[in-house]
Amino acid sequence: MPRILPLTALPLLLALPLAAAAQIYTWTDADGNKVFSDQPGPGASTLEVGPTNTVEPPRRTEIRSPGTSDQPAAGPAYQRLEITSPSNDEAIRSNEGNLVLSVTTDPGLSGSHLLRVELDGELTDVSSPGRGQRNHLLSLTNIDRGSHQLAVVVVDARGNVLQRSSAITVHLQRTSLLQPGRAGSNQAPQAPNAPRAPNVPAPGRSGGS
Repeated sequence: MPRILPLTALPLLLALPLAAAAQIYTWTDADGNKVFSDQPGPGASTLEVGPTNTVEPPRRTEIRSPGTSDQPAAGPAYQRLEITSPSNDEAIRSNEGNLVLSVTTDPGLSGSHLLRVELDGELTDVSSPGRGQRNHLLSLTNIDRGSHQLAVVVVDARGNVLQRSSAITVHLQRTSLLQPGRAGSNQAPQAPNAPRAPNVPAPGRSGGS
């Protein structure tokens, strides 16, 4: 006996996947009621059922705070940026005021970066261009005697400071030109000794033999 479904069950029946419902039939019974069934009845006709429409739930939209992005925060370009020589608090004697810094970067300095020396908080013109090298020598000249703070910074092609090393303190000792006894110091010249007349005995010597 075919299963007779009331008209109100039609939406549920149509919602079944096509694999589950092989065929849907419809006809009108003796009382004039519309009948739907999965088995044909007297004078039944086939009901064409289209493919089932699948509606996906809307994706959840994540609300981000202003200023946030999907990109991770950029860390320092170099894991190591350090003045390896001289050491911190080292006393250095240089009468000419010359000083050589040895610096290490890891990884090597990028070709688009420049290493510059910072002396007492001010950038100097002393620099080292990047060629992928890790070790750098930077020479400072004519530095005043006394204590100084030194650091190195990495700058890009626009001159923006990307990274700064830890600062060190050095104590430069220079011999002053005004120190007594120094050759070439500003001492008053001494008059030369006057020549003695010939056959005149030197003072303190007797005339007899």
